[in-house]
Amino acid sequence: MAASMNAPSVGPWSRLLWPAVAAVALHAAIMALYVAAFRGDVSSLVCAGREDVGRPPYETIRVGFPTGGYDGKLYYALARSPWKPHDWGGFDDPARRQVRILYPALAWLLSAGNPYLLLWALPAVNLAVIAGMALLGAYVAVRHGLSPWWGFVLPLAVNAGLPALRDLTDPLSTLAAFGLLAGWLLGWRWWVLTLWAAAALFSREQNLAVVAILLAAAVLARRPRAAAGLAAVIVVWLVWIGALWLGYQRWPFQSGEGLFAWPLAGMIGRWVHPTGDSGGRLSALQNLLGLSYLTVQILLALALTTFRADWTLKAVLLCGVGLAVLGGPPFYMDLFGYTRLFCFLPLGAWLVSVQARKRWPMWLLTPAAVWPFAVVLRAWQGY
Repeated sequence: MAASMNAPSVGPWSRLLWPAVAAVALHAAIMALYVAAFRGDVSSLVCAGREDVGRPPYETIRVGFPTGGYDGKLYYALARSPWKPHDWGGFDDPARRQVRILYPALAWLLSAGNPYLLLWALPAVNLAVIAGMALLGAYVAVRHGLSPWWGFVLPLAVNAGLPALRDLTDPLSTLAAFGLLAGWLLGWRWWVLTLWAAAALFSREQNLAVVAILLAAAVLARRPRAAAGLAAVIVVWLVWIGALWLGYQRWPFQSGEGLFAWPLAGMIGRWVHPTGDSGGRLSALQNLLGLSYLTVQILLALALTTFRADWTLKAVLLCGVGLAVLGGPPFYMDLFGYTRLFCFLPLGAWLVSVQARKRWPMWLLTPAAVWPFAVVLRAWQGY
């Protein structure tokens, strides 16, 4: 269901730019507050472990975190040299991270792999992505007769600010999935859809679901060029997976017992033990609020499937529901996990609301803006 040919005019481009400028200003301020908690050291965004500080490939890192650090340090290590196999001594599987090559590759291009410039290139990519998300969101909103400021809401709704505080690939992967879906709805040319699909797959493997949904839609809509382009992207991505398999001699995807579980088992486990790994009352409160909001998102997604909207968006919503419901304990380890991993829920909800021209569901997505501030608060309290 592409946008109608008599859709509202976009008007002056300045209408779209201001929401993007405001989104970048807000998220840059949040990032600055977070870095300020570590005496202004931008290497805090890498989130390396205390034992990693000063050791290759983290010679430029001066801020260390407990419990081995977080995933941002893995993308930093990849961005030093994104095209060769890596060995991280068992901390994490580099093959699995290298599947998501686009984010570290972009940072590598911006910095030429320079370890000091990388400290700035990784957050710069995420801020540029947030700007692009707001700008494209404003365009989509205006094309459906709504205020461009709903584009400002989009990065907040999908919680792009939280993973940007740890140099993660989530903002880029969410923008790519959004661009692909928006391009389909607006009837963009096949080669544009192909480029968005490539960005989606090479930034996060779960976006295969979105690409597959739109491939089926292209076949049903008798758009052979679009179908061929999307299929070609999947083939090229599989070739990349095969190259990683040959290079590492193992399957480059996360595996392990408990990754998926019986319906709601992961959520119930965190409800029962809300303190999480860090412990403490603040952690318990944040987890309880996070689980409550995720429940609202699931119920909202199910309600939105009854709206008059493109079936591809409803399929994306149901994918998000399925992932949240069937996700095991690893998905619910901490606030950084389940508030960002199920991005299909807010992304699909925003798009369905815009296409149906309903504002109230988008208002229900705005509380996600609190999560980056919650992480900043934890940083100032010393984790």
